Amino acid sequence: MDKLYMILLCLMIVPILICIKYSRKIKSDVASSIVKCLIFTIVTILSNGLSAFSGNETFSYIMEALYRFSFDLMLIYVLQYSQQYTRVFHEVSPFKKGCFIIAYLDGILLFLNIIFHNVFTIETVRFPNFDMYHVADKSIIFYFHYVFAYGLVFCIIASFIIKIIQIPDFYRKKYLPILVLMCVITVSKFICGILEFPIDVSLPFFVCAAILICYLTLYRSPRELVDKTLSIVVTEMNNAVICFDINNECVYANERALKIFNSSLDSISGISEDVQGWIKEHDINNSASLEWSGQTIIDNKTYYFDIEYRRLFDKKNEYIGFFLNLIDNTEKHIAFEKEKYLATHDTLTGLYNKNYFAQKTSEILNENPDKEWLLICSNIKDFKLVNDLFGLEKGNEVLKMEADLLKAQCGEGSVYGRTGGDKFAICIPKEEFKEQDFMDAIQTMGHAFNNDLYHFHIYVGVYEITDRNEEVSIMCDKANLAIKALGENYDKSIAYYNDTIFHDTVAEKQLVGDFDKALAEKQFCMYLQPQVTSEGKLLGAEALVRWQHPKRGLIFPGDFIEVFEKTGLIYRLDRFVWELAVQKLAQWQKAGRDDLYISVNISTKDFYYMDVYETITSLVETYKIIPSTLKLEITETAIMTGTAGELEMIERFRKSGFQVEIDDFGSGYSSFNTLKDMDVDVLKIDMGFLRTTRPERIERSMSIINTIISLTKTLGLSVITEGVETKEQIDKLTQMGCGIYQGYYFSKPIPVDQFEDTYL
Repeated sequence: MDKLYMILLCLMIVPILICIKYSRKIKSDVASSIVKCLIFTIVTILSNGLSAFSGNETFSYIMEALYRFSFDLMLIYVLQYSQQYTRVFHEVSPFKKGCFIIAYLDGILLFLNIIFHNVFTIETVRFPNFDMYHVADKSIIFYFHYVFAYGLVFCIIASFIIKIIQIPDFYRKKYLPILVLMCVITVSKFICGILEFPIDVSLPFFVCAAILICYLTLYRSPRELVDKTLSIVVTEMNNAVICFDINNECVYANERALKIFNSSLDSISGISEDVQGWIKEHDINNSASLEWSGQTIIDNKTYYFDIEYRRLFDKKNEYIGFFLNLIDNTEKHIAFEKEKYLATHDTLTGLYNKNYFAQKTSEILNENPDKEWLLICSNIKDFKLVNDLFGLEKGNEVLKMEADLLKAQCGEGSVYGRTGGDKFAICIPKEEFKEQDFMDAIQTMGHAFNNDLYHFHIYVGVYEITDRNEEVSIMCDKANLAIKALGENYDKSIAYYNDTIFHDTVAEKQLVGDFDKALAEKQFCMYLQPQVTSEGKLLGAEALVRWQHPKRGLIFPGDFIEVFEKTGLIYRLDRFVWELAVQKLAQWQKAGRDDLYISVNISTKDFYYMDVYETITSLVETYKIIPSTLKLEITETAIMTGTAGELEMIERFRKSGFQVEIDDFGSGYSSFNTLKDMDVDVLKIDMGFLRTTRPERIERSMSIINTIISLTKTLGLSVITEGVETKEQIDKLTQMGCGIYQGYYFSKPIPVDQFEDTYL
């Protein structure tokens, strides 16, 4: 019986040795702990058998001590394994060292028991017909060994129980079988101890535990976990995964694929029909792997995919089928198309935006080299007033209506877009452009939006494209230059670009660019035109400006004054001329000629850019001149259209001793109303009022002037007539009561030095 039992023990050790060999191949802390645990398990099993069936009592004492000591060490390494495997209790070095110290002390006492029998004694028992050695008398030290061992067992079982409670059911199969087997070993061990059974019936369970621990910890659980995890990942992933057999029949489709192809698990074969087109199109049978992008319509909805094809092979490298991984890019594609649309289109009108209009225009010009093309730009006059008067919503309504009308004028071969604000542009074949159609569209807009507060008007500039390589933005600039040529004209809506407009614009820009340098270098000079009596007696002069340009020579005011008024530079030029006039008056007055005056012009824009009253009075104070010798000329138009308190400022000037003149009286539309609303000292009548192509109307014009002069006398005003050119004009005006004249009959505007040489 003893030999048979030992053979059984050796057979039990064989699977444990196999487990040790397998575990040593795996490089991990858990595998290392399992190896140590299994080694002491072998020692525990062998020493227990040798102790029971030994023929020598002393040898039995030695084996029993070795059995119980190795059992302690086995439990310590099982505890270490459980900590690493469950990760419930972090390994604490002092605790681990303490366990080893207690185990070694217990081992020392157990091996001393061989000599002193201070822990337990061994006696012979008969079971059932065989004599066996069995532990008899037990001291308190022996029970300390039991407490220590079962304390370790408690920690091991507790770690597994806590882990099982904490984790989802998906992971419990990794831990539950080991826990159950350890509980069986513990219970059987405890029963053997209580019943004092001579043979340890828990030893076979040690073998089962060793195999189960190796299998679950190092082999089955990791692989099963990976398989199940991959299965869940494939099932739940956002990609559509479809597997096919060697006959190109669908054998598996995850939930995403079923949802896309509107299939159920009972009808996955239907998916095969949907993807057969892809298979044939890309000839996948000749490729081990392939990637492409495709789209398909399912239930009237278009899906966009990135498709990955891979062939599948078994362990023998035999072809078993293939799978398709479909990355659904439908939402990304829609978002990209939307983003692309927003990047190329105006969000309000749906037309091309500025950059994309330029790109498409370049493309259409290059694609149609034999056609003649026009580039047309439009601009709504004073569009800002629409938003200010009627609100942003109304303004948007205007822009959308204009966009629709422009599209209606264009055929399929045209390109149109919104280039910014209220500006639109069209590139249209020349033969398709119908000017009257555009005029009708403008009138339609006018009828829709005209009211008492706002008169709707669209200006259109047309540029005939001559250089297809020219930048589209420059073409638009040229069309817009044509619009600027219309000015404030309400009678015309369409203007055509020509080189004259371009050269005028360039010249204006050059003038503006040269302004600062000209002002700093005093290239602007003052000319004086005498104001005299009918006998030629000098009373004063009007200050006029000329530009002595270093390259272009003498430039007259008609070539630059209007440019500077549009660009807002006029106030700086006017102030410069005012100072020249004041300086000259100061020189004359120091020389005793305080009977002469100089008239200076005040532009409408001056009132917007500076404090005119403060500027002029400060010049007078600086140069200490008599205020009445500096006469201020303000045009009738400036007074009637001004909004900057001109009437109040004129009154302040007169109270400060200045004389104020209305310039170009008779050229405006509200002359007599002006005289009613303001107090001035002098009226300047423009002789252009007398010019007419019908000689029979000269007398009527003279009668009107006669009435104006009579009226001014009644109002106590002085009259200056400018622009007189003949003796006949002077004689007639003198008879009417005019006493002061200015014009080419007496002198054209001349430089200051020449003026002084001639008149002073």
